[in-house]
Amino acid sequence: MKSSVSAALGVIFAVSAPLAAASLQAQQTQLDVHGNYVVGTSTHNKSWGGGVGMQTTFGGKTSPIAISTAPSIDYLKQENGGPSQTTVSLDLDLQPGGNATVVPYAGVSAGANWSGGSGKMWDGAKLGLETLAGAQFKLGTSGASLKAEERFGFVKSQEHTLTTRAGFLVSF
Repeated sequence: MKSSVSAALGVIFAVSAPLAAASLQAQQTQLDVHGNYVVGTSTHNKSWGGGVGMQTTFGGKTSPIAISTAPSIDYLKQENGGPSQTTVSLDLDLQPGGNATVVPYAGVSAGANWSGGSGKMWDGAKLGLETLAGAQFKLGTSGASLKAEERFGFVKSQEHTLTTRAGFLVSF
């Protein structure tokens, strides 16, 4: 019984994988330049910084749902001479498909984080996890967009943070 179920699942996967891949063609790739304002939820320490990423959206213009991935690198510096933080991460989010002017999205992010500067908070790389939600605002037919998002998460064994991110995206 188990082998027939496995075989059936294998056949379903073999048939559906190429169909799914065809429907998930890259719809758009954009360079994402953004600024970050971060507040610790218990210490209320504030950090400022920015980053750059490459956002690729998958799903046709007629798809009900699109998936977006965005590898990025960010740098933060805590106010009052505190430590810095460098993050290399990957965002994954879901959004409505189509070609609307305002596109809401929600997702998750995982990344490697390093602390630096005077008073660095840890040695080596630490895992960071975030949830995120925001909206992109398309600027006409130029292929450029503005975005605003909120993120909530933490770096392993560190306090939780709330991040406000604003960015500019341009297609290429």
